[in-house]
Amino acid sequence: MTIKEIETLSGMERANIRFYEREGLITPKRRDNGYRDYSENDMQILLRIKLLRSLHISLDEIKALKDGSKDLADTLSKQIVKLDQEKQDASYAQNVCRTMQGDRVAFADLDAKKYLDGINRTIKETGSSYFSVKGDELPQVFHPWRRFLARIFDIFMYNILWSAFLAFAFHVNLATRSNLGSLLDSFIAMAMMLVLEPLWLHLFGTTPGKAIFGLRIETPDGRRLSYGEGLERTWGVIGVGMGYHIPIYNLTRLWESYKLCSENETQPWDESISYTLKDTKWYRGVFYIGAYAAVFAVLFTIMSAQQLPPNRGDLTVAEFVENYNYYAKLFGIDFGNEYLDENGRWAEKEFDGAVYIEIGHAEKPEYHFTIENGYVTGVSFAVEIKNNEGWLSSYNTQMVLASLAFAGAQNEMRLFSKIPSRIAEQIENNTFKDFHFKEAGITFTCNTEYSGYKDARSNFLVPAENAAETYFSLNFSVI
Repeated sequence: MTIKEIETLSGMERANIRFYEREGLITPKRRDNGYRDYSENDMQILLRIKLLRSLHISLDEIKALKDGSKDLADTLSKQIVKLDQEKQDASYAQNVCRTMQGDRVAFADLDAKKYLDGINRTIKETGSSYFSVKGDELPQVFHPWRRFLARIFDIFMYNILWSAFLAFAFHVNLATRSNLGSLLDSFIAMAMMLVLEPLWLHLFGTTPGKAIFGLRIETPDGRRLSYGEGLERTWGVIGVGMGYHIPIYNLTRLWESYKLCSENETQPWDESISYTLKDTKWYRGVFYIGAYAAVFAVLFTIMSAQQLPPNRGDLTVAEFVENYNYYAKLFGIDFGNEYLDENGRWAEKEFDGAVYIEIGHAEKPEYHFTIENGYVTGVSFAVEIKNNEGWLSSYNTQMVLASLAFAGAQNEMRLFSKIPSRIAEQIENNTFKDFHFKEAGITFTCNTEYSGYKDARSNFLVPAENAAETYFSLNFSVI
């Protein structure tokens, strides 16, 4: 029989049936598809349990009856004594117990339906709740969307923690993170969840996302999960519930989990725990939205903080270079086998086996520094190229990096500043053109002259057909 069939025939709630199964009173087989297959013997045992629990015989006593360590007649005698102390509603239970005692039947031969029919008639006539069975179940939360949203919030928090580590430890530009990088981040967030969620459950019995919705996880006896118990549960969630976050398979597992929850079925990883919901008050949804917005604000703050270079205020040449190389790494700019050393000069890297292919001619500019009292007050470079036969690359990259390295140190450059984007926009919009503008107390100037080239309206100048000679010069300064 399926759970639905035995639920109908026994008149028991699904949660009760699952509880008695976890208590070892029934042991249904598993079908190939993973669903339980209940036998007629399971059905009879459930009816016997229902009868005896209706008479307020404890679960421990029923277990003892089932394993033969106690006799039904003795148990009924003790129950009669207990029921003598009850008021009106207990009188009928006493009569049923006496009748059962007079029939002299053992637990294994007990015809539960015979007595339950009489109890059901009494319930209909009196409306009594005395015979209802309460407490023989582990609480479970069958609110799929609340559970899902709580988990999404937790995973987002782990993503934020990892993003902060990437941003400040490795200077990875979060704004330009690739799809592959984002996928890797999601797997790392799962790994963080595997470590941190059991700790949340052990210390607080909940997680940040669950706490927002009033969700709580405990053991059947009301204590918080041990770290090992939490780890086992979280691993079940990641594997069975989320498909290890593997694309496509992840969606399949989420859908299966949603269906189970919608059908009031206990999730596989929750079968041995107590999962409770404090309430479903409307303000929890508002609080969730507010919490999500706050976490987004943290992410936005981290991304803005990345625009600030490591050195602020007055800069030495070495500090300017550190800022320059910081922005180069942040924006993923590689100058091949060369780098800017602490003196502001181009130096060759140690050979690492990499081969660099340059598209378009571009001589690396030599930076010149204006120094006052040991600090940089101006940076400039000049380029002059004659009779180059190939394409000529722009110097936008070098101008942007030098501008940000200098401007980023100024007091006007703060969190959420638009200065970097304005500087980059001014330079990018004036490729191979003159420009002159001010930002953060700094004057940015570029004078460009060329002949024998035609502007391809990109970052390249292309030699004109039949050009007798070509010429290019550029003078750039930040002061």
